[in-house]
Amino acid sequence: MNIFKILCVIGVIAVLGYLAFVFDIPYSKKVTDFASCVSAGNSVTTSLPPQCRDANGVLYIGSPATGDLSTLIQVKSPESNERVSSPISFSGIARGTWYFEASFPIIVLDGMGRKIGQAIAQAQGDWMTTNFVPFEGSVVLDTLPSTATGTVVFKKDNPSGEPALDLSYTVPVIFSSATVQDNACIVSGCSSEVCSDIEVTSTCQFKPEYACYTKARCERQAGGSCGWTKTVEYKACISNNK
Repeated sequence: MNIFKILCVIGVIAVLGYLAFVFDIPYSKKVTDFASCVSAGNSVTTSLPPQCRDANGVLYIGSPATGDLSTLIQVKSPESNERVSSPISFSGIARGTWYFEASFPIIVLDGMGRKIGQAIAQAQGDWMTTNFVPFEGSVVLDTLPSTATGTVVFKKDNPSGEPALDLSYTVPVIFSSATVQDNACIVSGCSSEVCSDIEVTSTCQFKPEYACYTKARCERQAGGSCGWTKTVEYKACISNNK
């Protein structure tokens, strides 16, 4: 009798499996986060950050780092890896949804991630729209950077305070030698390929790998001399240029 029951159970499982295969009956997948919500086949919005709602109506929000932010903000100045000095002027256009009360915050970080300045970008038109609105302003550095490179971060104003709704657009910059601390390393050379204590000249013979230095950090090394800290992005760039 026990053998008969076991055979019956196996038969039922086999039939259910066959029906699921033939009629494409989906197995329920446990949804606990954004990734599992997407993997379960639920629809995903094209907004930033992306959102996914499961069959029970629960909303999961994806990483704000994904997606093309150029549909939301476009920075005209400073340009990527532009040499800047304090005060740093900035301008561009951003969707009205990037602002709150016609403004959004700007912060400047040095190459070590330390905040050395902050300001407010001001809308130059009616911000109560979903269209692009011009912005401009300038930021005075509160502290001289300890590295020759840094970033200007354009942050979406987020009055809700919800981390999942945070968005920011980052522009890498090179600080002029007059801006950095006296003991800081500076980027110089005809192709910005030299990391040194002082401004140096070099032959203007460009090599493809020089472009990868924008992904490295010019800073003082363990031995006390200035040099390039080879980041993961730098190594990947070098590998692609071989």
